[in-house]
Amino acid sequence: MQPSQFSEPTDSSPLTSQARDSLASSQAKLTARLVFGLSALIFLMIVVALIVSIIESSSRWTALLSSQAAVLTLLATAIYNAQRICQWRAEKFSPVLQSETAPTETEPPPTIYQRLGALIPINFERINALLKSDGVWLASMAALVLFVTQAGWGTNYVSLDEDNLRWVAVGTIALAMFVTLVAERHLAATSNEAWPEAKFIAPILRLTLAVQLLSLPALIFPTTNLSLLVNLPAILVLLVAIEFLLRGLFSLFTPPGEEGCEPKFLAQSQLAAQLVWPPRPLLFLQRELHHHFGIDLRQLWAFTVLRRAFLPVLAVMLFCGWLLTGMQQVSPTQRGIYERFGKPVAVVPSGLHYGLPWPFGQVILAENGQVHELAAGEEADTPAEPLANAEGNAPQSADRLWDAIHSFDKAQIIASQSGNQQGLQIINSDVRFMWRVGLTDNAALAATYNSVNLPELIRSTANQVMVHQFSSLTLEQVLGEQRIELASQIKQAVQQKLDGLDSGVELLSTVVEAIHPPAGAADAFHGVQAAQISAQALVSRERGHAAELAASAQTTATARQNQAQMNATDVTSKAQSTAVRFAAQKQAVAKSGQVFVDELWFSQLHQTLGKSPLLIIDHRIGATSQPTIDLREFPSLSQAARNDAPSKPTQESSR
Repeated sequence: MQPSQFSEPTDSSPLTSQARDSLASSQAKLTARLVFGLSALIFLMIVVALIVSIIESSSRWTALLSSQAAVLTLLATAIYNAQRICQWRAEKFSPVLQSETAPTETEPPPTIYQRLGALIPINFERINALLKSDGVWLASMAALVLFVTQAGWGTNYVSLDEDNLRWVAVGTIALAMFVTLVAERHLAATSNEAWPEAKFIAPILRLTLAVQLLSLPALIFPTTNLSLLVNLPAILVLLVAIEFLLRGLFSLFTPPGEEGCEPKFLAQSQLAAQLVWPPRPLLFLQRELHHHFGIDLRQLWAFTVLRRAFLPVLAVMLFCGWLLTGMQQVSPTQRGIYERFGKPVAVVPSGLHYGLPWPFGQVILAENGQVHELAAGEEADTPAEPLANAEGNAPQSADRLWDAIHSFDKAQIIASQSGNQQGLQIINSDVRFMWRVGLTDNAALAATYNSVNLPELIRSTANQVMVHQFSSLTLEQVLGEQRIELASQIKQAVQQKLDGLDSGVELLSTVVEAIHPPAGAADAFHGVQAAQISAQALVSRERGHAAELAASAQTTATARQNQAQMNATDVTSKAQSTAVRFAAQKQAVAKSGQVFVDELWFSQLHQTLGKSPLLIIDHRIGATSQPTIDLREFPSLSQAARNDAPSKPTQESSR
């Protein structure tokens, strides 16, 4: 390809200008058809990209279709600009003849709206002309291209399916590249006298060809998810669109041309013009300096030496830069594993290290004591929860109610027993693990080379252990005192399995955050639990009442038994004392005879009458005398007899 010339078209002769204007009508029709066809194709691509983005937001089809539609929009904008110039030339070459004999029509009087509009100090005709200018049109189309390209931009793409659709797309793009290449070669060979705008449209066609070529690797290699590979066509389109936007805005500040002057072609790109072989990025600068200031850089000795020494100096710089790839910096929060010819040699601490340049030597960074938290029920592709504001509402993860669905819960099956029947129950558990890569060099090597995804390895291992641990426990055991012991057992079992896999992971702690029934069965579980609590409360209350009655009866029986024993002891003592006294009196009577009897009688009489007023009456008093007192009943003897009688036991009232 030959480099394009970017000087404005000039008329070499009147005959050349007349020949160019004669072809303008056919060129205007051709460009109009091309603009219409490209517009329909662009609309179809945008609709398909929108549908694909709705179905799968991470699909690379959206980025590829958006970049293709954007570059075709730039091409249609350039062709439309050329169409307007061709129409101006066609009208200039064959103007519309106005009949001189046509009767002159009188202008109607202005309406009230026209009169009111004339009072407003705003030139609407100038604003209308400004909005219809080529600069505003070019800037608006460039803004549309930027929007379409940004809408299809992505950072994470999914792999394509291994089907025939991508090969159909590859064949379609290859056919479009052939058509674009033929059109570019035809425009590049078109002379300046036949169509001056052809040399400006040819670079846009080369840009289209480059975008189509860069879209093929993303389709040929469907499993490569490198975002730069997919977004590289969009980067080229963005650069040219920004140039079009700046050209359109700057054209608004240029002085208008004379009336009857040919319009300027604004949709030209210096960036797209650099897509030539061999690349000559300074050729445009050299020609502009020579055209405006008369400076020919080819005649300067310094530039000649610089051009000759450019490749050797560039080679030396590249070699020095390649040597600097052996210098690696390890941050204080990391440690590095130095590989020499692909084999790990040593674990280096933080700092600046130098080894063999890439690819013979490299340093792979590893963690150095960072602590991570992992939930056993968390999915692998779950996005990180944003940090909550301290003054705002609590995050969704802080909701611990049973009837709410938690993203970190994991369903577990536990044992249950109802009477003599055994069964299974389902509960949700939230178990968290605090882990880090071991601090030893062997742990760093094992974590780097023995596992691809450490969080997924810990999560799968923990789920296996928890299934075994929960299956041997009942709900009462899980919710009771064995909860802390369960966390310790899970940590020990998971650490043992990870050590067996030589993962290099060290578990710091295991916490059972929550254990509850599933959210759908929370209400039913509440009812069952409330019924169990009510039944247990009723049983406990009845058992307490029965224990209270038994204790009362036992107390009453003990009191009565003690009272009976006391009365029996009292009666026995009194009987024994009476028997001893009777034996003593009997012995005294046997020894003393009537004297003891009389003495005893006088003693009893003294005890009876000791505190009573006495009136002694002689028995020798006659019948006609005063009556006598009967002393046969002694109150002291009667009271003693009553005291000797056994008392009846008191009967306590039963409860």
